[in-house]
Amino acid sequence: MKEIYFAGGCFWGTEHYIRIFEGVYETSTGYANGNIPNPTYEQVYTDATGFVECVKVTYNPEQISLSTLCRLFFKSIDPLMKNRQGNDIGTRYRTGIYWSDNEDRLIVEEIYFEVQSRYNEPLAVEKLPLESFYLAENYHQDYLIKNPQGYCHLTLNTFTFAKVYSLIINKLRSYYDEEKRLVLPRFFKCGKGEYGEGDKFIGVAVPNIRKVAKEFSDTSFEVIEALLESEWHECRMCALLILVEKFKNKSAAVVDFYLNHTKGINNWDLVDLSSPYILGSYLIGKEDRSILYTLAESSSMWEQRIAVVATLMLIRNGEFDDTIKLATLLLHTEYNLMQKAVGWMLREVGKRDQSLLIEFLDRYASSMPRTMLRYSIEKFPPEKRMHYLSLR
Repeated sequence: MKEIYFAGGCFWGTEHYIRIFEGVYETSTGYANGNIPNPTYEQVYTDATGFVECVKVTYNPEQISLSTLCRLFFKSIDPLMKNRQGNDIGTRYRTGIYWSDNEDRLIVEEIYFEVQSRYNEPLAVEKLPLESFYLAENYHQDYLIKNPQGYCHLTLNTFTFAKVYSLIINKLRSYYDEEKRLVLPRFFKCGKGEYGEGDKFIGVAVPNIRKVAKEFSDTSFEVIEALLESEWHECRMCALLILVEKFKNKSAAVVDFYLNHTKGINNWDLVDLSSPYILGSYLIGKEDRSILYTLAESSSMWEQRIAVVATLMLIRNGEFDDTIKLATLLLHTEYNLMQKAVGWMLREVGKRDQSLLIEFLDRYASSMPRTMLRYSIEKFPPEKRMHYLSLR
């Protein structure tokens, strides 16, 4: 178990919110980083002691990471509001994240600056080591459990977000398979230096993730965003499959959201299960396809793959130009996964217009990566495959 301390305004609401999340083992309200020993609520209330109302969070890092906890905490506060949250005003209601383990500092600062990048104004959130923490009086502990109708500065929507997010994760975990938990990290190359380095798996099969996505297909973008920020691969996949369900109504808002959250689309299966069915489907009938080339020129391999694999839907619609242009643009990519993706899309073109693929190969086969070439000619008869392979 590990500990982190959150100040989010009145500690009644912050405690009730944080305790909803799976992996949070225990919460306690108290007073942090003041200048007198053993303060009482009455003393803290004067704002003369320097204390902040704070929640001690004990959590299991095997179930929820500090990064995720910090991101979820930020969703419960207005990070630009100084010494105030909701109707509660005073230095005791300032916001902050405080660590007792100095190793946590870098993680807190990483998430802090991630959030800061979304705003033009500086965050009014402290990020400091914990200097002192005193438990609040007993009646402040579990206050909103003891007093369900009691005052809370957090909105009903905030608690709804937390509950739906937790329901989805619990539902995914109900399909846990130990064998998959062990096999999937190897299959998706999550070792040090590999393309999926650091990715974590609960151990859930794709058909079961699809079930959960359909069950929660009407969930909010806020919940989907939180899932996409998860350290768990299956949570990110579920978020993307929910977006696929939402896009069945051809919503441009889904496409915008998808393109603004590509950071969480960071393995080949996540790309391949979402890009054609969201971005690719959206571009059918659209003249402006510049987004494909913007993504293809990205420094992110995953954004490049999103661009290429999105053309699968265009190919199925009898439109091949963008695939050929992207293949030419990415002809010399060093990424093995991109070589496979480009070759795959070229093969799909060839299944529908073999002459177009042959024209491309006659021009580029001698210079294209061997993996890309092999994928593109996979459906050719043996003698034709050997001909093009001999050009390498």
